[in-house]
Amino acid sequence: MSENIKVAMTTGGVMEDRIEPGSALDRLTEQLEGVGKEQVRHSGRFSTVEDGLHGVRADVVQLRENITDVRQKVAGLEGAVSDTRQVLDTFIEQYGRDREVARAQAELARLTTVFQTDFAMRKQTRALARGLVHTLTAHAVRRKLVNTHTVRSCVEERLLLEPTYWLAPAIMAVAANFRDETAPGERAQAHACTLDAAKANLFFALTASRLGNEAEAAAWMDTYFQSLDPEELGQDFCVVLDAIASNELGEDALSYTRQAMAGWNQSMHRASAGGVQWGARLRSLRQQLYDKEYTALRETCAAQWDSLKHGWELATVPERTFAYLRHTFPDGPVGVDRPVSDGRHVETALERLINQLEPDEAHLHEQMRQLEGIIKHGGDLEAAAQATELPLGPGTEPVPFMTLLDQAVFAPDTARLGPSARRMALRAIWPSLENAADRVVAESRNHLPDQIILSVAGYSWTLPTHPNQIVEPGPLVDDLAARLEQETQARSDAVVRRWPRVCVALLFGIVTATLVVPFLDGASQYLFLLLTLIAVIWVLWEVCGVPLRKRNVREQGDQMRHAAVTTLAKALQQREDFFRKWHEGIQDREALTLWGEHFE
Repeated sequence: MSENIKVAMTTGGVMEDRIEPGSALDRLTEQLEGVGKEQVRHSGRFSTVEDGLHGVRADVVQLRENITDVRQKVAGLEGAVSDTRQVLDTFIEQYGRDREVARAQAELARLTTVFQTDFAMRKQTRALARGLVHTLTAHAVRRKLVNTHTVRSCVEERLLLEPTYWLAPAIMAVAANFRDETAPGERAQAHACTLDAAKANLFFALTASRLGNEAEAAAWMDTYFQSLDPEELGQDFCVVLDAIASNELGEDALSYTRQAMAGWNQSMHRASAGGVQWGARLRSLRQQLYDKEYTALRETCAAQWDSLKHGWELATVPERTFAYLRHTFPDGPVGVDRPVSDGRHVETALERLINQLEPDEAHLHEQMRQLEGIIKHGGDLEAAAQATELPLGPGTEPVPFMTLLDQAVFAPDTARLGPSARRMALRAIWPSLENAADRVVAESRNHLPDQIILSVAGYSWTLPTHPNQIVEPGPLVDDLAARLEQETQARSDAVVRRWPRVCVALLFGIVTATLVVPFLDGASQYLFLLLTLIAVIWVLWEVCGVPLRKRNVREQGDQMRHAAVTTLAKALQQREDFFRKWHEGIQDREALTLWGEHFE
């Protein structure tokens, strides 16, 4: 029975094992069906999400297009704003300029009214002065074509209307001269000199010259020069100097002017520490040596060359100065015979003196000129300021006397003087120029040695520098060639076989070939074979290369001898030419003195 039970249990276990796989497949099938149902159920949601994403994508594309449109509109708006801003800036700038123009016009109208009110009378005074100083007026008064009482009334009225203007009492003095009234004329002259001494003195000098009274013109001109400040010469001085140099004011005025200019030059010459100005001018005329000149002499006396060069260049100053003065003043220091002057310089000087504005007038006139510049440039203050910085005309600024002399002699293109006036300037500074030339020549002599030392290839010779002491170049050249030949022969004789080196190289080769190479192989063997070969070549060179080395020494010696002999020959020739020109340059100082003898 127990066996039957075991059989039954065994059979039941087998059946359960057969049933379990089937149920697992059923469960898996059910799960798959469930997943399919879930997929079907969620597929609707996925479709909805995809539809939503398509809608979002469409919205994004539309939004991008809208943003692009907005960006374009913003760019257009920015351009419009920029254009508007530019128009507004232009309007503001133009408005500012128009406002400046309006202000300038109003201020100019006011200043013009002030000018007409305060200084209109001076215009009439100047017109009356031109009439009184004219030669025809003097003739008319003498022929009694003009009533002297009328002249007196006119000038007295001018004095009453312009009591502080120097020209009013000045023309009263001229009118008193027409009436032969000495005392009133002198009082009027004194009053005019009190108001402005320089202008009044010049006016009386020019008036006397125009009216033919040279003695009185010379006296007034002397007084005029005494009233001037040589550090600030006005614009009238150059014209006056031209008139005096052209002998338009007579010989006395010319003499007084020369004395005044000489005195100014002496006083300012002492103040300028010995006339450094003229010494610098003369030195600038010297001939300069370039590197390609006197190369052999420069090479053989290098230690002395800087001093020799400086002294030689200074020696050229007299000759170069003489050549410059002859070119600048081709008619000589005195010039040709002066023709009869037509008085144009006096007329020009007198006209400029009468038309010259007074300081108060000039200040007001300058303000009006600035305002006119603002109006002319349309309110552009910067352009107007640059335009008004330019001077009113040439010669408006005062110039120191020494600067005027320097321009007249050494820069005639910049000087506002004629040839006659420039010769007067040269006469005034001539003593200072001679002293400066003497100092330059003395300095040149200090640099001129009695002897120089030429050194070539280690040998030196002391030679004289005076051109009268002739030095024959042949013996010196032959001596140098002989010395260098001896040196070459000595070096050639020193080339011999160096037996110790031969023995050492031979021993090294034998030892290496017999005791080292047979016991080595590979790279070491080749290395010692190469060393043995080098030792053999060295032995052969030491034994057989002596003639070749002697020839090389001989060729080098010959080249050195040829170069040294050539250098010495050129140096001797250049030495003679160099010092001959040096002495001739120093002697040219006498020619400069002879040329300026007419100034004495």
